[in-house]
Amino acid sequence: MTTRQDGNHYHALLDQGQPTFFGKVEQGLAGELLAALNLTPANLAAELPLEVISTGLRYLIVPIRQGLAHARIVHPAFEGLLAKAGAQFAYVLDVPTLEGRHWNNDGRLEDVATGSAAGTVGAYLVKHGLVQSDQDFLLHQGRFTGRPSQMHIRIKGQLDAIQAVLVGGDVSLIAQGRLLSLPGESVNRN
Repeated sequence: MTTRQDGNHYHALLDQGQPTFFGKVEQGLAGELLAALNLTPANLAAELPLEVISTGLRYLIVPIRQGLAHARIVHPAFEGLLAKAGAQFAYVLDVPTLEGRHWNNDGRLEDVATGSAAGTVGAYLVKHGLVQSDQDFLLHQGRFTGRPSQMHIRIKGQLDAIQAVLVGGDVSLIAQGRLLSLPGESVNRN
């Protein structure tokens, strides 16, 4: 991770390494996953597959053209359904606007900016020719939580040989602390 200070805030950039592509989701399971996300095939970006990609965590990328405001987890055992696809989490991506949504797997908490997913989205977009490699682009998230965010993404390498996934954004220092010992170590306070 690299950071640089810019006035009162910082810009952080993380190299997530090379992505791993686990494959497309078969049609029957894709329909179940769409329904579990309160979406229908009419919402999909039909020319694009639901696909599982990882830069550390396995995300199911769900590409849509409309309906992002209606997306939410409605399946009571969503995590098990994701496991059938080989994924740990899901990221719903509105392809035309490059805006996405992500929740914890019970659907109770929506994330403002999911950096671990942003890298997989970047790899997905480059793989399918929707953004150019070696050029920065923005992924938007958090609007539906009232905290809109932007993540800067750059995919290094070519379509068939992605070398690195870089994800970053502007951050502000809101707290700081001091670690007195590592967990499990005893501390002599004399």
